[in-house]
Amino acid sequence: MKKKNNFIVINFFRVTNPDSGASEISYNFFKNIPSKDKKLIQFSENKQNIKNVKTIKINSKIDKILKIKEIAKLTTNYCRNKKNPIIIIEGASWVGYTFLLYNFLKNKLANAKFIYHSHNIEYFLRKQKNNFLISFLTEYFENYIGKNFDIFTCVSNFDKKKLKKIYNIKAKILSNGITLPKIEKIKVKKFKFKYIFFCGSIEYFPNKEALKILVNNIMPKVNDIDPSIKLIVSGNKSIKFQNKNLINAGFVNKNEFYSFLKGASLFVNPMQTAFGSQVKMISALVFGKTIISSKKATLGLDIHKKKNKLFITDNDKKFADLILKNIDAEKFDNKLSKFYQNIYSLKKITMNFLKEI
Repeated sequence: MKKKNNFIVINFFRVTNPDSGASEISYNFFKNIPSKDKKLIQFSENKQNIKNVKTIKINSKIDKILKIKEIAKLTTNYCRNKKNPIIIIEGASWVGYTFLLYNFLKNKLANAKFIYHSHNIEYFLRKQKNNFLISFLTEYFENYIGKNFDIFTCVSNFDKKKLKKIYNIKAKILSNGITLPKIEKIKVKKFKFKYIFFCGSIEYFPNKEALKILVNNIMPKVNDIDPSIKLIVSGNKSIKFQNKNLINAGFVNKNEFYSFLKGASLFVNPMQTAFGSQVKMISALVFGKTIISSKKATLGLDIHKKKNKLFITDNDKKFADLILKNIDAEKFDNKLSKFYQNIYSLKKITMNFLKEI
């Protein structure tokens, strides 16, 4: 890749002012592209006035479908008179939107290189919701994109093997990462109690499932032994807990998230449905935290067997026992943090990927 390349990055959701792992990855990936000639297009319920960003206002999911033609027109105009434009479509929304957009663009921009930035294997996630029609369409669209795009990325070797097996797609790995925070400058919110921390919107089924396991199965076992330990959850406004040991922090910004993470005795993640890799897990690794996790939640992570404080189990009782055993663990391991900062620097990951295309 040369700096004179021009890029169009397309998102079917709002990524500016990130409020999820997917939006954070997408926006920071765009910001790390080392080109002056780049443009980001996004859908949003609110107007955004940000340099190099074009926001198309929507009010519903139906609006997304109706306004895909508008994205196609904008993209065509941006790419006019460009020699070899690179169009990157973020795959953190339903793959059907990408299918429709590509079919508007493919004949108009024959000289463009199309890259699908996959965040997970969409078909498996849709299949969990037991909607046969959506699952069938998702499988068809995902396969179509894999066969027609110039590059189809995935976040891990696990996903790469699955994509090869299902669709015979030769995917290219583009790992998830984060923009590295200055951990030493992050202020910790002080509480008079020890707490474990979990984050994730329940609008995303795997997070909803994980939170249910934590609240109903794991925390009662923990509090039977030690009633002083509390669970703080972020990412949701609507949750109301009846138990005083369960605290909903609501939606938090990035600095608040880091503050809760840094101050937590442990980070926990019992997700049972997962593909791709979890940004929350990457953040916890970068912060040098002791982590109690399910096996699925570690998929796609580059874990050093000798340099981690990661405990893995899918058994609720063992999960609770690990929390109790490690609740007084060191909150921050500087050597571990620096090790994972080197692996998960999004700037470094983006630069290495773009060099290869």
